[in-house]
Amino acid sequence: MSLRLPIVVLVTVACRGDANARHSPIETAIARELTARFALPVSVTCDMAVPHCEAKIIDGTKLPIELHTEGKEFVWRVAGMAIDTARIVTYVNASLADLRVEKRASCGTRIQIVKPGDRIGCQLSGGGMAFVRIAGDGATSLELALDASSAAARGEAVTPAREQQLLKISRGLEAREGESDGEEALPSDAGVP
Repeated sequence: MSLRLPIVVLVTVACRGDANARHSPIETAIARELTARFALPVSVTCDMAVPHCEAKIIDGTKLPIELHTEGKEFVWRVAGMAIDTARIVTYVNASLADLRVEKRASCGTRIQIVKPGDRIGCQLSGGGMAFVRIAGDGATSLELALDASSAAARGEAVTPAREQQLLKISRGLEAREGESDGEEALPSDAGVP
């Protein structure tokens, strides 16, 4: 979503020095649109010197707002994909019900900012996690780790160093393929008289 406002109006209100001054038209317009979109109170502050704005939802979630000019107007958008996790919770809970798994999901803060390909982790009641990957077009894929140990392994943040460590372990296991572990395999007809 974007909103266009004349630059002239914004420049005249951007130099306000009093912290208690009224919000600028762009701050007010962005706050109104996001409040309507998320059905949660949103406040917005802008720094027109950069230009950049930040929206803050009543629960404390901060949303970066990108501003740029098109002709004589400012255009804004939320930087990233704003995901309403209430919809994710409904999706995960319906999937669990389809599988006859008696668990419920909780995805943390209601609005989360993600980039295409990111995933949102949701805790499952009784242990486990649901991971919902968000594609650039908004499509989702779901991975369920129903027990706590699987959830911990799948939820681990994989840094480049950890990725290299895992790759080294994997290669070591591949190199051992076919090696005997000390136990001899019995022929298929062993034990048959």
